[in-house]
Amino acid sequence: MSRIAVINPNLSTGFTKKVGEQARRIVGPTTQVLALNPTFGPDSIEGYYDEAFASVGLLSVIRELEAAPEQESDPIGGYVVACFDDTGVDAARCLTGAPVLGLCEAALHMAAAVSSRFAIVTPMPVSVRPLEHLVSKYGASSQCVVRAAGVRTLDFEGANAKAAYTALKKQAEICLADDYAEAIVLGCAGMTDIADRLTEELGVPVIDGVSAAVKMIEAMAFLGLRTSKVGAYAKPPLKAYHGMFADFAPQG
Repeated sequence: MSRIAVINPNLSTGFTKKVGEQARRIVGPTTQVLALNPTFGPDSIEGYYDEAFASVGLLSVIRELEAAPEQESDPIGGYVVACFDDTGVDAARCLTGAPVLGLCEAALHMAAAVSSRFAIVTPMPVSVRPLEHLVSKYGASSQCVVRAAGVRTLDFEGANAKAAYTALKKQAEICLADDYAEAIVLGCAGMTDIADRLTEELGVPVIDGVSAAVKMIEAMAFLGLRTSKVGAYAKPPLKAYHGMFADFAPQG
């Protein structure tokens, strides 16, 4: 039995429940999924400002899990950051030896394996530039475009879900026709439950970042892979942190 933690960095418990259900649906019988979110931070992550605050909440959850007594006998085998902005992923890799993967990085790897050109469809225009930066960071700029459906992230829950789906599908169709995309990547964790339907309706691969990241982390945990502590993801140097961040100071 191995444990993986799927952490939604924002406070939307509906999204946390949704990604947890999806993760449990696709993992093997020997994998236990912990679906969690912080106790402080923004309701959703829409752009750079939200991301900055959400990353601290994400790190607080990982710190608690790493310090839990059960880590000695049953350690977390890997962490999925269930946000397509890959919020706090690099910082999280400095905090734990277990592999950490965000939705965007995982989805781009899978999309590149099944298509030569693809499009990320994200909810809001404010997220387009941050995702373009991630696409460049992961080396996929020549293959990938980023487009916005023009809806709020939280619209994929509750009464607005139908209209949000319609807007998303329309933008995906534009990407297929105008950008010559061969596959669609869903640019939000809250879209995890519509990938199968959209695949059937569009007739092309639709990659859900939650599923992509969960399966990749499950495989990495099975293989016993660990995050390198030589270089960028080394343990943070000891120093004091002050004020509200005093408890986040690196430990010896």
